[in-house]
Amino acid sequence: MKKYFYLLTAAASLVASCTTKLAHITFTGKVPGLTDAVFIVTDAAGKGIVGQNITDGTFKADTVFESEVGYGTLGINKNGEKNKDFEVYLEPGTYTIEADAAHPDDYPKITSSSAIQNELTSYHTIEDEIYRKAEDKVVVMQTGAAERADDNNKLEAFKQFLAKNPNSVAAPHIMMSLQYEHDVEAYHEIFQKLSAAAKGTEEGKFLDKKLSGMMKLLPGKDAPEIAGTTPGGKKFDKAALDKKVYIVDFWKAGNQISRLNHQDMVGGIAKNLNMAKVGFISISLDNKRDWWTKAIEGDKMNWTQYADLKGDESANAEAWAITRIPTYYVLNGKWQIVARDVSYDKLEYVVNEYLLRK
Repeated sequence: MKKYFYLLTAAASLVASCTTKLAHITFTGKVPGLTDAVFIVTDAAGKGIVGQNITDGTFKADTVFESEVGYGTLGINKNGEKNKDFEVYLEPGTYTIEADAAHPDDYPKITSSSAIQNELTSYHTIEDEIYRKAEDKVVVMQTGAAERADDNNKLEAFKQFLAKNPNSVAAPHIMMSLQYEHDVEAYHEIFQKLSAAAKGTEEGKFLDKKLSGMMKLLPGKDAPEIAGTTPGGKKFDKAALDKKVYIVDFWKAGNQISRLNHQDMVGGIAKNLNMAKVGFISISLDNKRDWWTKAIEGDKMNWTQYADLKGDESANAEAWAITRIPTYYVLNGKWQIVARDVSYDKLEYVVNEYLLRK
């Protein structure tokens, strides 16, 4: 009997394996007027999921979905040309796509069985509408004003999106792509209103910590202490500060922009500013002492230097919310923040403006 039992079990397993329903992902699309083009979808790892020719303005592709569920990219490219790639959320199910051949950079209208994909479509549709209205005004702006307008457009799009999708789970992921560092207070306020599910995502947890930390770095706030020591072993002592304003420079020996800017500090900014009132403090994110000290000597930096030699894991990187090198702060003599993340070409202006007010 045991022999037959084993045979029956094996047969049942074979039948079950043959009838297992495979997870499919299906794309159906229309791009009226578009011929001689290709529809491409890749997953987060860059693996191609679909590659389909478009010959009559329509396409359909169905394939077994073997990738990890998550974000990927979708492209609709004329042969011989490379248009904009669009972010999509990929999971087994159906995706109906409508695109405008006359506006290839507009996010396609994607309707899906994926709730997160529908949220992405909602956000990018709103964003495209806002940018189209801005372009219709035909306003010529200087670089700084254009950057501020871009930040404002993205913030407005995000607000409108959340008004339509208050329980969005994709909201933290979308926020990660925005310049939230440029308006910390606004984005921090928005983040507090997100759903518990959104805050509980990995990106939500990251933003919660990031925004909370950056709220402590707003103008007027006390700046963090500096971890580590000088090359001679001295620790940071706020009581020893004797200037009215300080430029704080976060750098690395292997970062070329940092090193070039140091040369300009020595030969330019230091000569242009009133050094009786202005001081420099550099904080290295290096992890090798000899790299750090040789770069100090090579750049002829004769101002105070600190490092804890923990590289990207430096306590200074976390405390000061450093996400790129170089980064510059301007502080007053009481070690309070005047301005954070100041572009190098604006340092002199910010320092002089502060001194004029004082």
